[in-house]
Amino acid sequence: MESEDFKLIINAIESGKCLAFLGAGACTPFQDNKGEEIPGLPTGGQLAETLAKKCRYSNGNAYDLLKVSEYFMYAYGGDRETLAKAVREEIQKSCKPRPIHTVLAQLKQVKIIITSNYDNLMEEELRKYGRKLTRDVYSRQNSRTAHFNHSPILEEDEVVMHKMHGTIEEPESIVITESDYISYLANLYDKDRGMPEYFRKTWIPFCTLLFLGYGLADWNFRVIWEGVLAGYAQQALRKEAYALVMGSTHFQRKYWARKNVDVFDQDLTEFAVQLAEHFKLEIPQLGIEKQPEGGNP
Repeated sequence: MESEDFKLIINAIESGKCLAFLGAGACTPFQDNKGEEIPGLPTGGQLAETLAKKCRYSNGNAYDLLKVSEYFMYAYGGDRETLAKAVREEIQKSCKPRPIHTVLAQLKQVKIIITSNYDNLMEEELRKYGRKLTRDVYSRQNSRTAHFNHSPILEEDEVVMHKMHGTIEEPESIVITESDYISYLANLYDKDRGMPEYFRKTWIPFCTLLFLGYGLADWNFRVIWEGVLAGYAQQALRKEAYALVMGSTHFQRKYWARKNVDVFDQDLTEFAVQLAEHFKLEIPQLGIEKQPEGGNP
């Protein structure tokens, strides 16, 4: 990432109006300070392949998580608990927070986090660093899931998290099958079953959005854009948004630039190190110690 681009993100964070969207790519493998490979959580494709083997779903070498999950439910007689158990087993195989979780947890300027991940790595780090966490979990089965509300004035240590696709602790809450996604999109603006207005109206329109761990072709990324953000673009409201990805194409960068999303090629662990250096934070996994105030950056 160019220094000018990094400065844009730093300015957004320091303003206190940076909202972080956390995707599955935030949980990928990394090397610790001893040079050891720390395994990550499975990608959507990897999870789909694992589930496909369990339910004997076959589609060549291409596995789509939404379709495989739908078939898994069918194969097990609609038993969502069996699906959730299989997903939970894969997530729990490697449950250590990544450097990006550690850094975000220490950034008190970042007060709103929205994630499509089912794991609890972000919550674990927020609590470790003494953040006062208020967590809202979207639930498919809760007819009042959109009724979450909170004061827009947050204390220094406060952080509010929205788990937009549920959490693995609550099997019925997770959005994972094709039917789940269709229902989620259909209800997105519903005053009872959609995304709470606290996030959709109070914060998103007035924040710089920072997408971490999303591929530009990911279904989750497109759902967020088309379902949550496109309306603001249609109103000619300039949204500042940055997406950190690896291996983006020229076409993708141009395409998303027209939608007011600036795409930067950046590894998230390297980005976490840059943030730690700038804000003098620690990353124990990488042997980076917290620097005293007034010390060298």
